[in-house]
Amino acid sequence: MQCRLSVIFLLLFSPLAWSHAILVEANPGDNQRLSAPPKQIRLRFDAAVGKRYLALAVIGKDRRRVDAGDAARDFLDPSTVTATLASPLTPGEYLVRYRVQSADGHIVTGRYRFFIGENQ
Repeated sequence: MQCRLSVIFLLLFSPLAWSHAILVEANPGDNQRLSAPPKQIRLRFDAAVGKRYLALAVIGKDRRRVDAGDAARDFLDPSTVTATLASPLTPGEYLVRYRVQSADGHIVTGRYRFFIGENQ
């Protein structure tokens, strides 16, 4: 009986069982300045994310999306989300916005910027 209570306690109070997905790696990264435009955006979270409510968009200075609209969870690594860029990007500032569903069911959103070219 005590073993069952211990298992229940661990499940209820384990930080892993109820934690939100946290972005641990982004390529390109937050505030990164690139000399050449990337072909893809890749985000890696600390845990697998769900297929539902998955969104990843890249937005240019003119507030238009520059990604191909193909955000997807990596087949071999469900903690990684990728999106292809629709065409080569011109120098300037870009906003990456994402939304994923954590294993606990909560939706996690975030955004960051990266730059292409010399100081703008």
